[in-house]
Amino acid sequence: MSKRLVLSALLTASAVWGHPHLEGRATPAVYDACINANDIALTFDDGPYIHLRSISDQFTAAGAKATFFFNGNNWDCIYNPDRIGDMKYAYAAGHMIGSHTWSHADLTTLSTAQIQDGMFRMEEALSRILGIRPAFMRPPFGSYNDNVQSIAFGRGQSLALWDTDTEDADGATVAFSEGVYNQVATSKPKNALILEHETVDTTASTLVPFALNLFKSKGYNLVTMAQCLGVDPYQAIGVPQTATATWTCDGTPDPGEACGGSIACETGTPPLSTTTTGPSGPTPTATYIHPAANAAKCLSVASNADGAAVEIEDCVAGGSTSQGWTISGSNLKIFGTKCLDVSNGATADGTKLQIWTCAAGNTNQMWTVSGNTIQWSGHSSCLDLTDGSVANNNLVRLLIFVLVPSLNRYFPHVTDTDMDVYPGP
Repeated sequence: MSKRLVLSALLTASAVWGHPHLEGRATPAVYDACINANDIALTFDDGPYIHLRSISDQFTAAGAKATFFFNGNNWDCIYNPDRIGDMKYAYAAGHMIGSHTWSHADLTTLSTAQIQDGMFRMEEALSRILGIRPAFMRPPFGSYNDNVQSIAFGRGQSLALWDTDTEDADGATVAFSEGVYNQVATSKPKNALILEHETVDTTASTLVPFALNLFKSKGYNLVTMAQCLGVDPYQAIGVPQTATATWTCDGTPDPGEACGGSIACETGTPPLSTTTTGPSGPTPTATYIHPAANAAKCLSVASNADGAAVEIEDCVAGGSTSQGWTISGSNLKIFGTKCLDVSNGATADGTKLQIWTCAAGNTNQMWTVSGNTIQWSGHSSCLDLTDGSVANNNLVRLLIFVLVPSLNRYFPHVTDTDMDVYPGP
């Protein structure tokens, strides 16, 4: 059974900036455990590195979300073109991205200026590459003091710790780390916040599939850290910037080191490119699109990156930039420059939808809003929810449209094989 979509006008600009199924920004705090019941957050430190795409794909295939805390210059330079591509790939898949500081130095051994520098450089890289301002910083080694906490809070970031460590980066065997997972699963906790490391070969190849299979078999929700806390992962979401010669790790602190001497310490708030959107959210002309059977769920996107998944999420009161769509000619736009897009123009039932930078004449981005229906222009396919589920993160797909004239907006509880569009109140 599938669920139809309805479309309604947003009358006011949103004051909420972030992912649609989460609350607005909360006061920065120190988190060392999840809050929501039945949630497990698997988090990965020290990247971006060569295993990022593999880990991302494994979580996506399992219908799960991961959390990655990145460094700027640790196992690799964050500005390496391969790493930039990997980061955009994971972000587009809807995984959460946070700061692990620039060089992975122990913050408790640094001066205030050095701590500020390590945080600033990482925030600058995330702003440049992904167009985000993180709301979480995981201090290297989990080491922090009052000064570190004060600086992080002043920069609008919560401290992200954990309650379970696989010790994969400390030389633990695979069997030991699997034993940690088993101990969590057999103790049947309310939730868990688990630390792993993206840079360990066996974590990507062995521990990740083991953990995904184990916790899914026990009925846990595998979610991001922000989801398990019920808060937003980002302070702000803009758009990626264009790379320049200044995107380099040359002349920056080496792994484990800090600014000083020939390397000047930097601070401030990195600029965030927003193009046509900003912290106030979508314009008043934006629209909600939601299943006829559940007006509390909205058509949403996992991020503003090309290739980001289109999914269903809890509607944010007042609207959200990741839910605010506009009808512009034959396009359904979001974030001002992204369009609802059919992946590779595939016509098969079940083709998952994405967003992509709008391009004039791109037939994969052309839609017809007629009566109650969003139909792919020139095709007999319409928007549809996978398996008819309105669960958060369920993906939106294409399904062959079957016209049933008796189904109209006066019977929104009726479901059929299409997703319908309704005018707002």
